[in-house]
Amino acid sequence: MAGVIPLVILLLLAGPAAAQRSGCGMGLGLEALRGAEGGLRAGVAAPSLLEGRAAAAGAAQSLGEAAGRLGGCGCGEAAGHTQEAAGLAEAARGADSLDGVRRGLDRARFSARLARERLDRHGCS
Repeated sequence: MAGVIPLVILLLLAGPAAAQRSGCGMGLGLEALRGAEGGLRAGVAAPSLLEGRAAAAGAAQSLGEAAGRLGGCGCGEAAGHTQEAAGLAEAARGADSLDGVRRGLDRARFSARLARERLDRHGCS
């Protein structure tokens, strides 16, 4: 029993986790990730190359923002998957065919989904 009290005191004095710190922007990161997922779906369904590229550009920007926010909150693994998705979306933006855009955005969707599932299952780590 005597060992429990110092443990409780230690836990109370410990600083909050990075994702719980005020101002880390976790909610904004998740919002940007959700917004990017919509853009990725739109790009895959785009009827023209220009529309697909535009959707890829928007998704890349949202994913980059999400990765920055998640990384700032200490969510390294989720931020890494999100940054990978941002790079894939950016590459899809420069594809020379609509099929190329779609393939690139499908890969970006996969990486974004990994980030989202990581956050859902394990939280920020």
